[in-house]
Amino acid sequence: MSKEYRFSEKGHVHEILVDGEWKALTGVTTVLSVLAKPALIQWSANMAVSYIQEALSKLNNWEYKEKLPSILEEAKTAHRRKKEEAGQAGTDIHSEVEKLVVGVIGAWGGIVDPDSKSELPQVQHFIDWAIKNKVTFKESEKHVFSEKLWLGGILDLIVEMDGELWIADIKTGSGIYPEHFAQMAGYELMLREMDYPTLKGSIVLNLKKTGEFEEKRSVSNEDAQKFFLACVDVYRLQEKFNQIIK
Repeated sequence: MSKEYRFSEKGHVHEILVDGEWKALTGVTTVLSVLAKPALIQWSANMAVSYIQEALSKLNNWEYKEKLPSILEEAKTAHRRKKEEAGQAGTDIHSEVEKLVVGVIGAWGGIVDPDSKSELPQVQHFIDWAIKNKVTFKESEKHVFSEKLWLGGILDLIVEMDGELWIADIKTGSGIYPEHFAQMAGYELMLREMDYPTLKGSIVLNLKKTGEFEEKRSVSNEDAQKFFLACVDVYRLQEKFNQIIK
């Protein structure tokens, strides 16, 4: 692929150079925002209720009438604050894993030292997984893009196991969901356009904030790609109608 590409941390924007002008690409996670997340809606409601319950428990009877309106107003954004806190914790874990992988790629040929230890249980789970599965890390935080699909993204990992290449994605939330595999399918489509070697499948590593660990693999690459491309179609059509109703 001959197109010139760049990524701007400010605004998290992927761009390619077209006829001397930088054009912004759509991010993979932006495309997947079209998917409904019922569990997230319920979680948001739960956060609001929890906030109200905790705030009211701290009030004296004479404060109730005066402070209730502000409590109810703040409850509307309780889920956002909780999500930001969780996101920061997830970013910290992700950063530690990234530093570990970059280190082993640079100094150990991509193989984790079997004596490696971490004070963070999530990172230790990751180390244990890599050692148990005899993982060789090939790529970390790899930038990918597609002029054909007009997309850009940054994948977490490409690893080799038993002579086969896999995309691996690190998640720090409460579980593993179908859209995680659609996300990696998007990356794989871009890698294919960039003439990257064939991939066996996708792996989600869930390094939960509770300290628990879960891994899921999928070799249904074609189905995952159809899933992702359907999301691309919905996103593009939605954007088209958004322009109409502006």
